[in-house]
Amino acid sequence: MKDRMIEKWKADLVPDLKDFGNFQAEIKKLKKLCSFINKEKSDIKDQALKNYVIIRLVGVAENLLKSMAADLIDEFDISPESVVDGDLVIHTDELAAIKSEHMTIGKIVTSQFNLPNANNIGNLFQNINTIHESKKAHDRRMKSKIPQHPFFDWIQDLTPKTGKMNLFEQVDQMVKRRNDIAHNVDDSRDSADQLLKKIDLIHGCVVMIWFASFIHLSRDQKKSQKENTTKCEQLFGMSLKKFYKIADKHTKN
Repeated sequence: MKDRMIEKWKADLVPDLKDFGNFQAEIKKLKKLCSFINKEKSDIKDQALKNYVIIRLVGVAENLLKSMAADLIDEFDISPESVVDGDLVIHTDELAAIKSEHMTIGKIVTSQFNLPNANNIGNLFQNINTIHESKKAHDRRMKSKIPQHPFFDWIQDLTPKTGKMNLFEQVDQMVKRRNDIAHNVDDSRDSADQLLKKIDLIHGCVVMIWFASFIHLSRDQKKSQKENTTKCEQLFGMSLKKFYKIADKHTKN
């Protein structure tokens, strides 16, 4: 793949990481909108609501994922080269020249990823968390007809309640539907109940990505262990020790 130089203007588009309250508020608004679907007298309004929910849901999640990735890179001083896999030319002097209070290294690096793509989301957070895929697992994935991704496999191992659900496939389908509706003038054919399930899926996935990443990357920070223990029990239903055991399986050769 040909090297790409940093596109500085894109970094300005990455928002600062806000409290999850902003994201939660948007989720509540979308759920509220679903309550109006099938109750409007106009089919045009009904269809517009359905389309808006999908487009807004994926757009809000995308912005938050970018903010989270940038924050993790800056907070844990993650090397830009390890995140971009050599697909981006990184020059230390260039980074120093364009870095500012509002344009951090994390924002610069994250802005170069096209996140309306489930595979790119997986690649970005896989690199941030140094998720390793064994040769055996890689060969098995290549032969499988079911779409898989090493990072989403890790998240799914941490969330046994998802059962046989293919999290990567679900996110991939959602992103593609959003792109079809936004760019190919397609329409959502979901019922209000189906939309509510999709909202819960994306909301849950984003929350899990953030906390799994933070708990994993702050493993050596004693100040974070008490809160990490609580979050592990609340979100993943497991002890911190079990969380690290699963993480080791996905990060060590």
